Amino acid sequence: MRPARPPAVDLDYSVEEFHAGEHRDSVFFHQRIEDAVVELATRPRAGRVLDVACGLGKQAARIASAGPETWGLEASDRMIGLGRYLYDGSGVIYVRGIAEALPFADRQFDRVVCQGALDHFADAASFMREAARVLRPGGRVIIALANYESLSCRLGRGLARVKRALGRPLPPGRPYWEPPEDHNVKGTYAYVRSLGSGTLELERCFGISLLWLFSRWGPLLDRLSLSVARAVWLALDAVAYRLPALADMMVSVWRRPEDPPP
Repeated sequence: MRPARPPAVDLDYSVEEFHAGEHRDSVFFHQRIEDAVVELATRPRAGRVLDVACGLGKQAARIASAGPETWGLEASDRMIGLGRYLYDGSGVIYVRGIAEALPFADRQFDRVVCQGALDHFADAASFMREAARVLRPGGRVIIALANYESLSCRLGRGLARVKRALGRPLPPGRPYWEPPEDHNVKGTYAYVRSLGSGTLELERCFGISLLWLFSRWGPLLDRLSLSVARAVWLALDAVAYRLPALADMMVSVWRRPEDPPP
């Protein structure tokens, strides 16, 4: 996807612009992503973690509660202010800055995490170089990125084509399978695999969730008992784990080229 305008640093992102959704599929989905990123950031034990584009700092606060010295980098001053209020006492050290020019010396962090924000960056390649620079030997970079070629997105596009052919109305607003205007790249499995560019090597990539946001999927899970709904969702999540190209979210783990594999 080519951006309609030159990429710009997103300094004005505000908390009102994100809504996680109220259906069970959204609740399960967002919790699973956070759990996965926190586990990767803290196990095996890390001494120092940087959460890039940390938003309010909810995830960073969870990481800090597990023991590491945790820094949260965020471009929005408003987000930082709200985060310091909401997670007062968490121990998170907030810093205002952008991912493409991390305000830290070389080799400072055991983990660098970026959850759901890389497609907002003006220059993802610059972030990857910066992440490699501040990463300590043996450290890992963890990136979670939405997949706009997921099974759900592909089915959504196909269903929309059928509805158009039949003259049926489509839901108003931006279709969920199209990246928002404030995304500077389209997240896909092929795009994730291209991110290293020699500065970092892809260690592994796994998927989270199938069918998120697909027509009637959320309401269907809502009608099931909670235990059954969770079991169905987890079964599909297990499939997504092995098929990141079709998953709703892709989580990739990167290491420095000179570091040996685990």
